[in-house]
Amino acid sequence: MNKIDVCVIYYGKPYQTIISILSLLKFSGQHINKLYITIEKSQPYDKFGDVYHVIKTINPLVEIDLYYPEYFYQLDCLDYERTRHDSAYRYHIPYQYALENATSEYLFIMHNDMVFHRDMIGEMLPTFTDPNVAGTGSIGQCWSCPGFSAGLCHGSKFDQYVPTQEEAIALHETYNTPRKEKDIEVLKTGRVHPMPECRLNEYACLINLDLYRKNTLPEGNNVCFGGNWGFTADLGTGWFHQMVNQGFRFQQFVLEDYAKHSQFNPVGQGIQAYTKADNYNLSERNALEYLKANFKTDAALDRKYKLLSKLRVAKGKLGKFQALWVHRAKKVYRKVLG
Repeated sequence: MNKIDVCVIYYGKPYQTIISILSLLKFSGQHINKLYITIEKSQPYDKFGDVYHVIKTINPLVEIDLYYPEYFYQLDCLDYERTRHDSAYRYHIPYQYALENATSEYLFIMHNDMVFHRDMIGEMLPTFTDPNVAGTGSIGQCWSCPGFSAGLCHGSKFDQYVPTQEEAIALHETYNTPRKEKDIEVLKTGRVHPMPECRLNEYACLINLDLYRKNTLPEGNNVCFGGNWGFTADLGTGWFHQMVNQGFRFQQFVLEDYAKHSQFNPVGQGIQAYTKADNYNLSERNALEYLKANFKTDAALDRKYKLLSKLRVAKGKLGKFQALWVHRAKKVYRKVLG
């Protein structure tokens, strides 16, 4: 039986993170070798110590590799050459540390606000009997794509809908999608298929690591899976576009058949899940109640982990203070130089 590794990015939401991992282990634990958790340098509302709820609860169940990036990725456009040569910079790109360091053949990437109800990994693995399959999962941001709005395309047929550049631009001009102007800009560079919003969605996907590493920075020339690169509309679209046009295959899996996404947040997913403290705290309270009812734990910290949590808070706040002063010093330096 193939064993796979799992990667999750921890940016707050400790109880939702625990549920994501426990529910995955419940249905797919027999396939899992190791869990990689990247703990972002910045944390919502300075809750740096909350990650220890996750570590204490999950550590007895599966081997964990914790990684703390030197930088916090703020979704800006990445420097291609620096990404190739600077590993610390490259590892601040979401999922990249695990994509380079995982020891299994495949890496399952997921968000930290999932609730699984079926063995998604077990049903994905047979797809890789085709050595040309680079990844499996939910394909396409169809809610942002006029191809879907017009009934021409969806995740299961993204490889069949191949418009001309003129057709694609005209279609985008007809519909008012969230990133309309950026998508048209991408199309005008000649990047037509897959459509600008199309990607392998990172909230639950399985990636062939051999194909990834051979074709992606730093070993290959493709951009990394998790970043924005100037010519892309969103995270993941650049890598997906390059891999598809190099002849690699991706297999659609309907997420809702296997899991619920952002179940505890009344306003939905994405950045809006973090923007208001009241909503963030409500989501976590909802998750804690679910955790107690369904997994019979409240993930409370013992004395050892309370101490580690306090130390992490102090370190996180110190790092934030240092970063602020470095930023101010650079601004003064630029003003002095004119």
